[in-house]
Amino acid sequence: MTETSEVLENIFECAKVAVDKRGTDLLLLDVGGLTSYTDYFLLVSATSDRRVKTIAESIRQAMKDRGVTALGVEGLREGRWALLDFGPWIVHVFYEEVRGNFDLEGLWSDASRVEIPAAYLEAGPGGEEVF
Repeated sequence: MTETSEVLENIFECAKVAVDKRGTDLLLLDVGGLTSYTDYFLLVSATSDRRVKTIAESIRQAMKDRGVTALGVEGLREGRWALLDFGPWIVHVFYEEVRGNFDLEGLWSDASRVEIPAAYLEAGPGGEEVF
């Protein structure tokens, strides 16, 4: 497996975890040619601050289980926007009412959108119910 395909596989797993925890509006941006600090942004929306925290913590744990440790984590306490920095990719989990304020899609409008395979966008059984 090449480094790029391994990174994408990990990102797709992050997407799967987010969907399983009821994350919505997933978008994967290839920012590698536009910035020097990462290659991909995965954007996820959540319907509550508690759900933001659950999605972010679940992604962090799933990656840890795969042997990948986050280099940095921000925003878990507030639950409005959580950032998980894995080096080659960064996951942004937004409370849906806040996502538009940051407008990362607009800020990075020159970035290519990467299709997330449909199999990773289907919620698995037993997704945690969070209110």
